Amino acid sequence: MRRLSIAAAALAFSLGVAAQQPAPSLPPNVARPDALTLRAAQRMQQGDVRGALEDVNEALLRDSRHAGAYALRGSIRMTAGDRAGAIADMSHAIELAPEAEGVEVVHINRARMHWLDGRTAEAARDVDRALFLAPVYPPGLHMRANLKADKGDLDGARLDLDRAITLSPKMMSAYNSRAIVHLLAGRLQEALSDWKTAMWSMPRDADAVAGHGIARGLLGETAPAMEDLVRARLMDPLSVYPGDRGAASSPAHRLEQYREMNPTDGRAVLMGAMIRALNGDVERARQEVDRALQVDPSLRADAELVRRHLSAPR
Repeated sequence: MRRLSIAAAALAFSLGVAAQQPAPSLPPNVARPDALTLRAAQRMQQGDVRGALEDVNEALLRDSRHAGAYALRGSIRMTAGDRAGAIADMSHAIELAPEAEGVEVVHINRARMHWLDGRTAEAARDVDRALFLAPVYPPGLHMRANLKADKGDLDGARLDLDRAITLSPKMMSAYNSRAIVHLLAGRLQEALSDWKTAMWSMPRDADAVAGHGIARGLLGETAPAMEDLVRARLMDPLSVYPGDRGAASSPAHRLEQYREMNPTDGRAVLMGAMIRALNGDVERARQEVDRALQVDPSLRADAELVRRHLSAPR
């Protein structure tokens, strides 16, 4: 069997292949870098981050030019939130094997790290290279869609996301992204449908729950919307944070963008009031409720629901 390809370990980690079998026992004196890297991927899938790092570090001690080990350690660091370390390891992997099979995985992982840190030009270069190597790689299409959406090219973003989902219908993160594109384009039913799909597969994904609630609220389902938003905040307060959370903006921040594009949508103002309340700004929330009624007096019953929530003991 030929040497482990540059991204085989990262692919095993991202697709869950390694989790299907227990980590093998490898005597330290005979373990090869390839075997150590594979076991590291399996350990990471099982939640043993320390063991995974020990194995991948040992693999690199035995072979400092093992591109697959760098690719996997970059994936581990990415998951742990160490973006700088992840980018460094991914860059080593790409430098060591720029044409290797599967290197598009590493390019897209590095692109995501650049995107989250606001380096869109660097992210775009990685995406272009990945899609040159693998034109129908779904995560590459997804990442390109994110960059297009950030530039306001909602039609282009939707096309890329439609294609990515067709090629990989279980890639739930793409449904979240497409829901945001639908929201910003005013396609509220489509946004609700995509967030519902994401919630069904990932019931603990706070962004999906928050987005689902926002879409329901904009469509007139005020009480269920409030329930979704409260649940999302309990899962992760950042899911309902209306400020700029970085490149991967929260649904609440996207609601603020929607409101700027649709200033006469009273329901959007009402959902904004709920978001303010969940972030502790009750006085601003009350002002938003009053403003919603000024924009659309027919929302009196919905406004009363939100007011009752603001008055409830906490």
